[in-house]
Amino acid sequence: MALSLGGCQSGARQDAHAQDGSVCSFMAPTVSGTRNYVPRDAKEGPDSAIAYPDPETPVYCDRPIAESLRSAIELANYTRALQSVGLFNILEQGGPYTVFAIANGPLQRYEAQFSGGILQPANAPALKSLLGYTIVPGRWSVDALRKAIARQPTHAIGLHTLSGAILTVSPDPASGQLILSNGAGAVNRLWVTGIPQSNGVLYFTQSLLSPVFPQVAPAASSFAKSTQSVAAKPLAPLR
Repeated sequence: MALSLGGCQSGARQDAHAQDGSVCSFMAPTVSGTRNYVPRDAKEGPDSAIAYPDPETPVYCDRPIAESLRSAIELANYTRALQSVGLFNILEQGGPYTVFAIANGPLQRYEAQFSGGILQPANAPALKSLLGYTIVPGRWSVDALRKAIARQPTHAIGLHTLSGAILTVSPDPASGQLILSNGAGAVNRLWVTGIPQSNGVLYFTQSLLSPVFPQVAPAASSFAKSTQSVAAKPLAPLR
């Protein structure tokens, strides 16, 4: 859930201090900071959530996605990972792109599976594939996704990602909230939904999804150029 603090009134970048109340902004939550801090002993320092609360960080709608990623504490690991595999600079460009960003906690649990850490050069291909699966060409707001889903008899759409694998978006049968899934049926739920950005849309997700590729992948260039949805179909896992 995202809390809007103002209405979007201009597509031009504004100084939030000089234009009080005129800039569309959202407060991005933080849960991976002081709550995970446990002192080794009483002399180490206080661990009071009241004295040291996890700060929410503002995300402004007139900024590019790359700038918002830098400012969101909860996306620090995701931002660093994007930079390590050369995908971050893409989000500094005009786009538009829709990003389903991975929060710190899920990415840390994923990293624990790799010897020496996920940022080691030997792990770069796996990391780039995972992160590319979170980036979709095009501007996909919640409304745009729901309208595209409503046109499909499957009640789901497949979005082309930078990794080359299809990311499926559909409404959860129980709650009606939009959920993400891959070709193997794994599900990822949204946390912060659809923050408009100057070059796209930014989401926070609650976990992560590994890309599942078809046996014969289409040419990568067709994915990079496509910004349209297609009817989602199950994809066979990579053999």
